[in-house]
Amino acid sequence: MAEENYTEEELYEMLWQKAEEIEKIPTAREINSDPFLPNYEVFVECFGNFRESEKLKEPVEKFSRLNKINVCFCNDCNREVCTGDIKICKENELADLYYDLFEKIVC
Repeated sequence: MAEENYTEEELYEMLWQKAEEIEKIPTAREINSDPFLPNYEVFVECFGNFRESEKLKEPVEKFSRLNKINVCFCNDCNREVCTGDIKICKENELADLYYDLFEKIVC
């Protein structure tokens, strides 16, 4: 993406959409490899460190939690053949129950 001026709201929305797509807060490499996003440094200039940014508190908490659950779900999977795609695995009807009960399972 060409270097342009973006508003904070535009950058926030782009970051949120990327996080929804990959189900976690994107890394610098993931941002820089996406041709539809500005360079990672543009985000850092606006928000600072993602995990320490007050402005990004909501998406960081939401997608960090989702990523943690996804990792646990994969680790607990009993399939002999793994597709490597969490989205396919989450289509299983038991996945909804796992995600609903995650806090009780882990704690």
